[in-house]
Amino acid sequence: THRMKRSTTGASGYHKNSKRTSENGFDTHGKEAQIVKRRCMHILGFDEYEESLTDGLQVLRYNKTTGYYPHLDWIDDPRKKEEHNYDSEGMGSNRFATILLYMTDLEEGDGGETLFSHGWPAGQAEEDHVQYDDAIKALRESGDVEGILERDSWEETMVAKCRSRLAVRPHSSRAVLFYSQHPDGKPDRSSLHGGCPVITDQPKWAANLWVWNSIRGGFPGSPKNEDVVAKNRAANKSPENNQQKSVKFFNTKSDERMRHAQLFFQDTFWGNYGFDDPPHGINSFKGHKWHVKVDGEIVKTFTIGKEKRQEFHI
Repeated sequence: THRMKRSTTGASGYHKNSKRTSENGFDTHGKEAQIVKRRCMHILGFDEYEESLTDGLQVLRYNKTTGYYPHLDWIDDPRKKEEHNYDSEGMGSNRFATILLYMTDLEEGDGGETLFSHGWPAGQAEEDHVQYDDAIKALRESGDVEGILERDSWEETMVAKCRSRLAVRPHSSRAVLFYSQHPDGKPDRSSLHGGCPVITDQPKWAANLWVWNSIRGGFPGSPKNEDVVAKNRAANKSPENNQQKSVKFFNTKSDERMRHAQLFFQDTFWGNYGFDDPPHGINSFKGHKWHVKVDGEIVKTFTIGKEKRQEFHI
């Protein structure tokens, strides 16, 4: 639902990072994306699918020489500059799990692995661990990245680590699940991971879903840094994420068929939408589809447009 472009980093805004050179796009509400997201939530043990606990499905493309330096998926906002409260150890919410799905087969030596830089290959004896100095020496002697990656670059460093540390090679039937938080909400530093540069002509395709420990930003009930919210409103700044649309759904009580209507986002029940129910105020995105159901049947569909504030009536 969103075109591929240079990948960025940061809790908000579009910030290019010289150590993240992949391309990505998000499918926030496509039919296939919803199927994949529901399957991922089921794998994680959720009895019911909750849209507010997931990001959009991120689709990734790594062309030759591109990669992503080791990082955490847990979002850090130590000075609490954002409206959303990311302090998952306290009252905030943050990403707690990542499921990474591979859609490409890459051979040994092609690069593109997912590197967990604090780990060692599973089952490897301690005496067999290859230290970085030995790994970079072996890589240079092999000539595998000569003429492809610059010497002493972060990309070359990552390839050496991918050949010595814990790394998962892409395969189209393979997925990786890892956690970004401990049970007490503290970030799990052992989840530090990165995308190793691809050193073959075949691009690496993957997709991932981030799942949150509680309601994420943009949904009703998400935890806020209230002082930041008040400061931004006083300065007449827009709410977090200017791509969001402020939407309200009203039941005018003029159509008897809608007396016991219900509101759904895709197939997810959102709330009762009948004569005796209050209007629904929701943050949504352009292209999102909201269904009105009566007795389990869709009787009306609303598609979110480009305007900042929108109202829909039945």
